[in-house]
Order: sequence, then structure tokens, then C-alpha cells
Amino acid sequence: ASSRFPPASWAIGWARDERDSALVPTTGKYQRANVEWAVAGDARYVRTNLQYQQYFALSPRFTLGLNAEAGIGKGIGSRPYPLFKNYYAGGLGSVRAFEQGSLGPVDVTGTYIGGSKKLNLNAELYVPVPGSGNDKTLRIFGFADAGNVWASPEKTDLADMRASAGFGLSWISPVGPLKLSLGTPI
Repeated sequence: ASSRFPPASWAIGWARDERDSALVPTTGKYQRANVEWAVAGDARYVRTNLQYQQYFALSPRFTLGLNAEAGIGKGIGSRPYPLFKNYYAGGLGSVRAFEQGSLGPVDVTGTYIGGSKKLNLNAELYVPVPGSGNDKTLRIFGFADAGNVWASPEKTDLADMRASAGFGLSWISPVGPLKLSLGTPI
């Protein structure tokens, strides 16, 4: 049975990948933009997510990778931005050394509820494992991360950014890419 009603939300995305490798990049850039627009139903909002990555070959053995990701969501009309669309930060994929989703606003019970705005910044310096030659499937890296999420009425103050630094091991294993990181909040 097909519906005669238009969809409640639309999403459009764009990406451009100019890296020399998707798994072990040493040069190039990756750009991505997504917009989600919900115009019908109880939840009416617009949500945008932007990402930019750049890789620099500092030498045949050393690579610097930079990543920036920003997102913002807003309720449409008099509708509030829906909580189930909130961004989260902290942990894998954002600011390592913090628990997953543990940055940003909390409710009265102390539960992290995320926010309608986010910013993540990451830097990684990759070096080959000593004795492995120029094999890029097994690398050691140092990292520095910063980021946070903010709620809509709250002012986005970059002084509230949380940061971490550490090191890790990256391995392109037979079952897929693996990363182990050990860091500390700073």
C-alpha cells in the first residue's frame, strides 16, 4: 500500500573524496555536507552536518591528518528542536579519552542529553611501527581532539570546548580497520 502523503522529511547529501586512499590516506582531502529537513508531523526541524578532512604527507613515513566536523539543528516555526535528533560528543569518533556521549548539556537527573549544535576538531600524526619499514597498514599515531555540544538557547562558547590528547595504534586487519587509542583529558 502506498501513501498519498508526501514524506515527513527530506535529506540531501554531498561528498567529495580526493584522498589517495580511503583506508590509509597520506595526502588529499575529504569533504561532506548533509541537510535534513522535516516539514510535516510533530517534529519540524532542519539539521545540517559538515565535515572536512585534510591529509599531509610530511615525509614518506609521516602523515598528518586533520578533521573538523560541525553540526547545527533548529526547530521550524514555533516547534522546538526534537531531542531525538540531538548531537553527542565524547568518545570514539569525536573527543577521545571521554566516555561516549558524555560532553555537553545534562538534564536534572545528570543524564547527558546532547545538544542541537556540535563542533569536533581532531589532529593525528601517523608514523610507521618501528621495524615495519614503510608499511602503512600498521601505524602508531599521536592525537589531539577538541569538541563539545551545546543546546539551542545556550550560547555557543568555544571556551567550553573539551580537549584530550594521547596515542594509539592503527591496523588495517583482515577483518577491517581497527584503532586502539589511549588518551587523557587536558
